[in-house]
Amino acid sequence: MRQQTRSRIANGLERTRLLCPAERLRERWLTMRAREDHLAFDGLPVPPARLRLLVDGRSGDASRFLSIGRRMNDSIREAVTVAGPAPEEMRAILDFGVGCGRVARHWADLDGPEIHGCDYNPELVDWCRDKLPFLRTSQNPLLPPAPYVSGSFDLIYALSVFSHLDETLQAAWIAEFRRMLRPGGLLVISVLGEAMRARLTPEERARFDRGELVLQRPAQAGRNLCTAYHPPVYAERKLLAGFSEVTPFDLGAPDLPVLQDAYLARRSPGAI
Repeated sequence: MRQQTRSRIANGLERTRLLCPAERLRERWLTMRAREDHLAFDGLPVPPARLRLLVDGRSGDASRFLSIGRRMNDSIREAVTVAGPAPEEMRAILDFGVGCGRVARHWADLDGPEIHGCDYNPELVDWCRDKLPFLRTSQNPLLPPAPYVSGSFDLIYALSVFSHLDETLQAAWIAEFRRMLRPGGLLVISVLGEAMRARLTPEERARFDRGELVLQRPAQAGRNLCTAYHPPVYAERKLLAGFSEVTPFDLGAPDLPVLQDAYLARRSPGAI
């Protein structure tokens, strides 16, 4: 109920053109409350609270940022290794929507593949370039194409990216991922699904239960203010329809749950 109330308030603020100013005030308040840490357990710099908040959306807490990033990275490694090939056997991996390296920083110990990251926000890209030197970072536009040649990657993962894009942008980027993957390459995405169903209004839940994509504030596409909810049937049969071996997996752990639905899929060897 509280999340539904927040959504209604956000919709009202958007209609009065006060949503963006209100969001900036909220971010400043949460940033002021967050403790700054300059070096993490992995020896890499910790992003400032303001940048952590841009990635997390709810909290600038450094411990949460690092712990969830590590758990997501571990989950991706486990799922990819089961599907094959293992990450260390790959040539190149892309973190699409890298933010300030919440997940990408945990590839620093991986020998073998090149690790790339890209993001729409130039400030986040600049921070990664400066502070995570093992990561090859680029900026991507809101609309494809991304700055990579076709067939560049063995693995692309995009966590919480499709949760903030409208349907047109989602379809465009899925097609772009297929272009950038090598034949047989793997794609990992995470979306807001069943675990977030309670956030929806009764009318939105009815659409969700019919297998429809539910979009809130689509005019804010590309920002955290736009929120998309993906029923499993939509994610598996429509969003990832051009891929094979679509497999759900758990991105979190019992002691550190991640309330997103994660999927691994493969670009078919003969796909274009």
